[in-house]
Amino acid sequence: MRITFLVAAAVMLLCVSCNSYNPITDKNDYDTYLVKGIIDDEAKKVTGEIEFWRRRLSTDTGSYVNMLELARNYMARFKVKGNVSDLNAGDSLLKRSSEKLAHTDPEILYALTQNSITQHQFQLADKYIQAAEKENGDTYLLKLLQFDVSMELGRYRDAGKCLEGLGDKSAFDYLIRQAKWEDHKGNTDKAILLMEEALERVKDKKKNLFSWTLSNLGDMYGHAGRIKESYQAYLSVLKSDPSNLYCLKGIAWITYSHDKNYSEAKRLLRYILSQAEIPEIRLMLGDIAASEGNQKEARELTNEFIATVSQPAYGGMYNKYLIQLYCEELPDYDKALSLAKTELLNRFSPETCDLLAWAYYKKGDLEKAYELSKGHVYNFTFEPDALMHSGFIYADIGKTEEAKMMLKECLASSFELGPIAKKQIEAKLATL
Repeated sequence: MRITFLVAAAVMLLCVSCNSYNPITDKNDYDTYLVKGIIDDEAKKVTGEIEFWRRRLSTDTGSYVNMLELARNYMARFKVKGNVSDLNAGDSLLKRSSEKLAHTDPEILYALTQNSITQHQFQLADKYIQAAEKENGDTYLLKLLQFDVSMELGRYRDAGKCLEGLGDKSAFDYLIRQAKWEDHKGNTDKAILLMEEALERVKDKKKNLFSWTLSNLGDMYGHAGRIKESYQAYLSVLKSDPSNLYCLKGIAWITYSHDKNYSEAKRLLRYILSQAEIPEIRLMLGDIAASEGNQKEARELTNEFIATVSQPAYGGMYNKYLIQLYCEELPDYDKALSLAKTELLNRFSPETCDLLAWAYYKKGDLEKAYELSKGHVYNFTFEPDALMHSGFIYADIGKTEEAKMMLKECLASSFELGPIAKKQIEAKLATL
């Protein structure tokens, strides 16, 4: 939610007064969950299923049922271990199954839509959901997935229509999407209320659904500056699901960004990496190394990340991160521009316009950067990093007062942006 300068200033003063002296995290709260091989049992179970269905498929190579079961388990293992080859294997089997049925099964097309979103192949996701609609798929499920795809593609008017067309406004699937819609509009408080209502719908149901909802609510609390509540949400998930690495990652960010306990944050992140392949963990470790003044380690971790996500198996899943790295830590502005233009073709949204504007800004083309920021970014998205980029662009083109307002507002989101961005914002403000 966009806030006035006076409110932002009050929030900043509060953060300055409490941040350094009141650490939120305590390793005694979560140490019991840092167990070696905590996800191994689940991974072994899924691997056993994969071997079973592979054998079945080898004896009946044309069975789309076997293909679907094998695909489902590959994707389940991807969620556990993070190996992108499992995601791609599952996707390939889904495509083969769909081809067997001449792309007439809406359920398979739904799964392909969701997989394409995970792979950041948003135009392909749009084609799959259109195909499912053509095959008279379930209207309710169609609208849910059409909303998801439209949001990713920046087609917000279409997304809003999808929400309006949903009948049951108290259903879980509706509530989590309405929360995303309100968050997109900058209505953070309302988005949180909707997500809390969604949590009530699933608190006594499937553990996975409860964990997913509460972990996302933890993220939203953090974005709203309610960091203690964010921490407690992550701990609550871990209590019921000790292997939830996503929540450990959230706690690691609080430990780093709020508590400034770099050694403990690194310990948590290294534990996560020992359990699963989550490439962005290396970037977080790199940020911490840079905050500690260890530029050599930061560069090594950044290079490890780039080497990993630049593999063909990842496609464009990490383009956003790569663009930012080529704009900043490892300057290669032509590469950043090329990737940003590719992202814009994949989805025209305020966030992708921001990436292109930032690449132009770093390359020195201030006019193009300002044109994009003014026309498609500022007041079109409420993401703190996009606001920060706009603040820098506006400052350098001479829109000083607007830049000051943006950058001061960014400081109110310094927890979300992190210590490095906070220092960059403070340095920029000092020049205005």
